[in-house]
Amino acid sequence: MEHLKIRIDRLSVNDIKCVASGHIDFNAIDALRQEKASIMGIYGQNGSGKTVVIESLSILKSILSGQQISSRYFESIAIGKKSGCLEIVFSVIGNENSDCIVTYKCELGLRENPNENTMKNGAEMKATPDSIIAVTSESLKISGLVNDEYYSRQYIAQTDETQKLIRPKQKCRLLFGSNDDTLKRLERQKILALYGSRSFIFSNQAAEVIEDNCKNNFGFIINSIRLFATARLFIVGGETQSEIPFPFNFVIETKNRGFAGQIPFSLESKTLLPKEILAVFESFVRPLNLVLSSIIPGLSIVYKTQKASLDEKDSAYEIELFASRDQVCDFPLRHESLGIKKMISFLTLLIATYNDAGHVLAVDEFDSSIFEFLLGELMSIIKDSGRGQLIFTSHNLRPLEKLDDSSICFTTAEPNNRYITIKKKATNNLRDIYFRLISLGNDNYELYSSESKNAIAFAFSQAGREE
Repeated sequence: MEHLKIRIDRLSVNDIKCVASGHIDFNAIDALRQEKASIMGIYGQNGSGKTVVIESLSILKSILSGQQISSRYFESIAIGKKSGCLEIVFSVIGNENSDCIVTYKCELGLRENPNENTMKNGAEMKATPDSIIAVTSESLKISGLVNDEYYSRQYIAQTDETQKLIRPKQKCRLLFGSNDDTLKRLERQKILALYGSRSFIFSNQAAEVIEDNCKNNFGFIINSIRLFATARLFIVGGETQSEIPFPFNFVIETKNRGFAGQIPFSLESKTLLPKEILAVFESFVRPLNLVLSSIIPGLSIVYKTQKASLDEKDSAYEIELFASRDQVCDFPLRHESLGIKKMISFLTLLIATYNDAGHVLAVDEFDSSIFEFLLGELMSIIKDSGRGQLIFTSHNLRPLEKLDDSSICFTTAEPNNRYITIKKKATNNLRDIYFRLISLGNDNYELYSSESKNAIAFAFSQAGREE
């Protein structure tokens, strides 16, 4: 079976944080067929739902790769709501043999945390949150061509809290087989997935059974989506200065199977790497330095390695990163400026997005610490000759002058209609149109909600007089 290229074509968000309802069409299918770049920039006032898009994609990445949803998202469901809903539509292409649409939808609900609070010295220590976010229902459906076989719009799998496994029954047999012991083991795993803030359909346990029992296209699609979420979809955003990641993704092919993953490399301290990954890391640094030195002349990354222990059986190595200035001054990268560290953190992913038609990168506050002119140049380069998909939020409006209107989405002040696009004529400047709509308003939607300039000045004045 062939390797599939996957992109995000549509995202729908309901009752997540400040978004009661909203959807974004990424217009990715035609670009994917031509292996050209897909770009979507999301703009709007503070607190209007830009970051919700990136966080929703981060939640979906965890779900689709079979991982636990991070505890930082346990309070993502809108206040006053019992559940939230995410739906993502993928465009899937594979040479001439596959061209289909895959839709995944999940409902997220709050549940009591099954982990009991610990006791220490007679006092209660709340080591875990009182509630968790659980994947209470999920569905996966497909339409189109997969490995020369056409499927009308149909479900691959559906499940919720009331189901022992998945429905319909014939799909359950196709995916998991009919061995009673295997099915009972999966039933237990389904309960553990619910209270472990994980998907059941994309769980590691379900994937193992599918790999052993399912040799048809449905299992192939599930495994392809898992691989995409693990090794091709990357999210950058929301980190504090001490948590800036340096994501190092790898794919290792063996005779029987391939292994893919990501190592959260540290820019602040040493990182342990297995010996078999060391050579992959070395090839990873060279292209990074090639682009980095072209953006910031004289700057490159060097690294020093040493064995983690004297034990001959321990093959792990410690790696520490250093910044090199004109090859004459090396110092630990943790002492570099925040702007440079943040750029390095996603530059490797940007390189992959530029070169790989199946790579998707979502960055929150892409413009943070990046010179405005450079930001515009990067957008032009990716638009003109890139091959992957880039999704970003930004406050800097320079990309509005560089990108087409179909590549820009704006947030509104209306919770039930959070995301819109604005059409422009050939002679219009989208940046000017946006400012005009903010200033003069629009009958169809409100882009900006705030008091007048005089009212804000009066509030500052009054605040200064408060005792």
